[in-house]
Formats: sequence, C-alpha cells, structure tokens
Amino acid sequence: MSRKSSSQILSFDKKGIPLVIVGLPQAGKTTFVRRVLTGEFEQTSTTLGMQFETTEVGDARFDIFDLGGHESYRKTIWQTYIKLAYGVIFIIDSANPESFDEAKKEFWRAMEIKGKQDEFIILFLCNKTDLEESSSLEKIINHLELFKLAEKENASFQFFKTSMKTGENIDNALNWMKNNTGKLAAKRSVKPLMFMLADIEGFPLLELDKIGLKEDPSLLSGFLSAIESFSQQLFGKKGLLQYVISGDYKYIIKTDSKFIYSMIIDIDACQEEARRLIDVICDYISNLNEFGMIESVVTQFLNIDPSEYSFKRGFL
Repeated sequence: MSRKSSSQILSFDKKGIPLVIVGLPQAGKTTFVRRVLTGEFEQTSTTLGMQFETTEVGDARFDIFDLGGHESYRKTIWQTYIKLAYGVIFIIDSANPESFDEAKKEFWRAMEIKGKQDEFIILFLCNKTDLEESSSLEKIINHLELFKLAEKENASFQFFKTSMKTGENIDNALNWMKNNTGKLAAKRSVKPLMFMLADIEGFPLLELDKIGLKEDPSLLSGFLSAIESFSQQLFGKKGLLQYVISGDYKYIIKTDSKFIYSMIIDIDACQEEARRLIDVICDYISNLNEFGMIESVVTQFLNIDPSEYSFKRGFL
C-alpha cells in the first residue's frame, strides 16, 4: 500500500474514493489509518477535528477522512463528510462495554445522515480484540442492533473483529472495502449534461454541452453563477450556493478565488459524485493559467468524449 499525504502536490490523476472513519474517542480510528498507511501498529493521539490521507489498496485509491469522535465533532463535521462519502467505516472499542450505548446512538445517527438516496458501504470494525475483556462480535451486533442493517436496501455492510495491534483481520477488511467500493464507484459514475467554468465575475470561459439536449440548461446555470458571484461580493463568502434541483436537472455550483464551476446532471444522477468531480477539477486547475491545459484537465476528469459535446470557449 502506498501513501500520499494531503500536503504533497497532487499527481495528474483522479482523487480516490472518499471514505469516512467515525466512532467514539479512543476506539482506534487513527490507529487504523496508520496501520493502513504503514502496515505497522503505531500509538496515536486523539484526533482533533479531521485528518485527511490518500492511500492505495491494491489498484484502488482512497481518500480517507478520519473524523474526531468527540461530541462537538459528531454534531458538526460528521454530517458534511458522511453525506459525501462512498463508505462509512465505524470503529468501536470492543473492550469498553460502557461505551456501547453511546456508540449505538452515534452509529444509527450516521446511518440517518446517509439517507436513502445513494448506495454506500458500511464497514463495522470491532477493535481491540487482543484484550481479554473484549466483547464478542455477536454481543456487539446484538447490543447495537446491527442486524437491522439488512433493512437498508441501499447499503452493503460487513463486520470484522480486528486488532490494530496484532493486525487481526485488517487485510480482510481492506479487501472487502476495496471490492465493494469498486463496484459502487462504477455505479455512481456521472456523465454531465453541461459543465461551465466562469471567471469570478461570471464571464464564461469554457462550456461543454451534451449534444442533443432539448433545452438549454446553460441559461439557468449562468443565472445561478451570477447569483453565486453576487452573493460572494455581498456577503464576502464563497460557495453559498452549491446544489439546486430544477425540473429534470440537478445543478451543482462551486467557487474558489479565481473561478465559478457549475455542472448540470440528470435528475437521477449522483450529486455526491458530481460534487466530488468538481472538487477534483478545482484542486487541479486553481493554479493553472494556461486555458488549453485547463480544458484538457476538465475533459479528462469528466471523461468527456469530444464527439458527444459541443464546446464553447470564452478565451483565445
């Protein structure tokens, strides 16, 4: 397994499949991440806020968001990252039965955040099985009522007894995660109906429209971009407008210090994947000044077949 830290310059390929790791404090979340990255057991400190790592498991690349387990984080950042993740890795301290009731509450709250719109995976790890006081997997499943996961038609799940110290079942858990997220990623692929890049004032620089559209959704997209630009000037904030549904389309908008990004997808397409693609494009072109390279990045990450799209360029 190889590792890329978030502080390194991104290579010219797509980001990984987004996963979140959640659980109560001291359950072993960060220790799991270190085990995945290094293959070794390392003592770690409590995560404050969020830590991000990119790693590879076989031929699969993952973006791992290790979220702090304190109550303040569970009420704030958990919701944002869980919504966008392809999978939730929930880790419980199997040697601390006093925490099971609270873990149960937080686990099912995380499941409610995911909702019923898009498929996702759940990897439930009962950690610290090397300790004598560790509870059995069956006891934890029954206490947390994990058998109810069978009622969630949009979720694939698996449970493992693990020890970050001895490495018990770590490889099995990673292989299950790799196989199931790969299938999920294929299902959640997005073919945009339109993508537009504008400067921060709303002037279109690049627009890609799917040939054969009966309507011209770019008109509404331009209007939304103008609202986004206006809201930024008025309130001094970016990204106030992110996601809108209108008619048969979903509109995803994002801004950074240089550009406004907008994408239109079909009403049934996965908005989480569309937002992820926009984030990837944003990361790669935010420091580019050559428009030919920007166009190349956009078409690569959106997997655009030029014969299926019309291109409008607002630059020479």
